[in-house]
This record gives sequence, structure tokens and C-alpha cells, in this order.
Amino acid sequence: MAFLKNKWALLCMLFACWALIASFLAVYYQIQYVDVHDRIEGVLVSVNLGIDYGNSSRTWQNNSKALTGQTLFDVTKQAANVTYQTSMFGTEILSINGVGKQRTFGWTYWIWNSTAHSWSIVWEGVDTYLVTNGETFMWYYQNSFNPPP
Repeated sequence: MAFLKNKWALLCMLFACWALIASFLAVYYQIQYVDVHDRIEGVLVSVNLGIDYGNSSRTWQNNSKALTGQTLFDVTKQAANVTYQTSMFGTEILSINGVGKQRTFGWTYWIWNSTAHSWSIVWEGVDTYLVTNGETFMWYYQNSFNPPP
């Protein structure tokens, strides 16, 4: 009978160890899941994106969907055919929908200032500007820094 008691004691110890390890693993994987979920899920936001080709033609992508943490560059790539180059200074837009920079003409982007009811240029790199819900942007093809009409 002593052998049988030791057998049950050993079985209980193994079961207790298994339960403890399983609990720790469950907590570990829950923490990992929440971390990954927070990084890739984000909250869905809506932004308006206009493209002014500088020749009186303009297109709009209203209510473009983006996740929090996405940049204007990400949103623009989703809405249009974009070519670009990156350097140590950031990302430069070379063309949007086939309209590329030529000599003194190039792409600038502007944000609608609803308080002043006018366009304001953004002096931040397109690949670092994080979009927020309800913003309106305009890509403007021009050879100066005048706001879009």
C-alpha cells in the first residue's frame, strides 16, 4: 500500500506542475496577443484626400480609411499610384498617378484648417505625419508654395 500512496502523490505532483506551467503559458500568450493586437489593429479613422494636378483638374478620395498610426504616405499609396524615393531626409514623392516632378514643378501637401477656412502647408515629412480622424489633405502639383485654389 505504501507504493500506491507514493504513486498517487507522484501523480498529484505531476498534475500540479502541469497546471502551474499551463497557467503561466496562458498568461504569457495572452500578454503577447494583446501586444500584437494593439500594434497592428489600431482604430479605424477616416480622412479626405484630394489631388490637384495644377491644371484645373482635381480628384477626391473622401472618407479614405486608415488605421491610427498610419502616415499620410500610407494613405496616399492606398488612394493613388505613387512613385517615390527615400533618403536620409525622408520620403520624396516623385509622381502621383503618372504626374511627375519636372524642373521646378513638384508635389506639396496641404491640410485644411477648418478654423481659418484655408489650406495650411505641413512642414513635416509625408512619411512621419500621422493622420487623425476627419482631416482633409490636398496634394498640389505646383512650382511654388502657394496654397491650392
